[in-house]
Amino acid sequence: MKRINLQPGERSNPIKVRKVKRIITKLFPFVLVISLLTVLSIFLITLSGSNTVINFNWPGNPFKSTGGRVNILLLGIAGGTHDGSNLTDTIMVASYNFKTSQVYLISIPRDLWLPALRTKANAVYQMGMNQNNGLGFSKTIMGNVLGIPIHYGLRIDFRGFVAAINTLDGIDVLVDRSFDDYNYPIEGKENDLCGFEEKEIDFSENQAKQLNIDPGKRKVFVAPDGKIATDSAEEDKGIQYFSCRYEHVSFKEGLTHMDGETALNFVRSRHGTNGEGSDFARSKRQEKALQATREKALSLETLFNPEKISGLIKTLGKSIDTDISVKEGLEFYKLLKNLNKTHNFVLDDSLRTGFPLGRSSLLIHPPASDYGGAYVLVSQDDDFSIIQGYIRKLLNGEVENESSASARSGN
Repeated sequence: MKRINLQPGERSNPIKVRKVKRIITKLFPFVLVISLLTVLSIFLITLSGSNTVINFNWPGNPFKSTGGRVNILLLGIAGGTHDGSNLTDTIMVASYNFKTSQVYLISIPRDLWLPALRTKANAVYQMGMNQNNGLGFSKTIMGNVLGIPIHYGLRIDFRGFVAAINTLDGIDVLVDRSFDDYNYPIEGKENDLCGFEEKEIDFSENQAKQLNIDPGKRKVFVAPDGKIATDSAEEDKGIQYFSCRYEHVSFKEGLTHMDGETALNFVRSRHGTNGEGSDFARSKRQEKALQATREKALSLETLFNPEKISGLIKTLGKSIDTDISVKEGLEFYKLLKNLNKTHNFVLDDSLRTGFPLGRSSLLIHPPASDYGGAYVLVSQDDDFSIIQGYIRKLLNGEVENESSASARSGN
């Protein structure tokens, strides 16, 4: 590793000083990506609520904000050229309170069903890309779900995440508990039929009754032995039928040095054993890995290594879509240095109290057959008003939940 060693007299060399400052200044917006994700990333016609977006007049900080808060949408996509490369695996909103210097990280499940768009939340960025407005479209949609304005957006693809960590020579992450994931998706095999063949078959009433499906023509997957997979769209059954699409990944408890690929497996795993299969556990792993990445990126070892700085700029610059300007990025960096506390919250179907109309959870998991065989989570109302009311209470500190407990425990 090369370091900058200033010899006597070089400190006053204005050309070299300006060159180093320019390199570091260019890096800050990309370090911001890691920092924002760390402190974690148009189905309604209009935005919910009546608050208008204003410029928060805080000296030297030209942020857009509402009610003393700035809200940033954080998206993570797989990237690449395969089908579904622009589907978002990670959807988070970071809400920063200027008064308290606290951040609320709200994770939105990729399987959240959006009735007006008739699709899941993970397809919103791709839909926006078809209109050359992936980030703007996503900000509007996710803002409508939560009932808050989204002032900024940032999307990073996981190829850039892997390359950035490798540029940093890896990161050290404290794994809280050992777990295995036997169903980790293999990139490039998303549509591998694993020996099955897709056929259109006209099922008679007797055949349909035996398979528990409706009679008539429908496309199905047929195994080499003739077995028909009629429920392959269900996530658990799909994994059983198409096992060649998945691999086994494993992590042991304790401090672990991870290269880019290992870190990606760690943050993307969705079917971990030992309590690591929930969206909340996955969100916590993402926070841990990205915190480690942030610390490595902001270390003197990195900032005073021109080769690493140049490598980060090159790799992240190709992997980011954001509407955060360089000036705003520098100001966000200053805010994050003064960060007081981080709260984490996941929209899911877990049981909670305090909902209107006798509801017991924010989301429910309906039968897959009601949604063309797809695994989805749906809101308990038609306009997301229950979620929006809960988010208002959350941001006002009126809700006692896992985010508060996480913050108090220092996790």
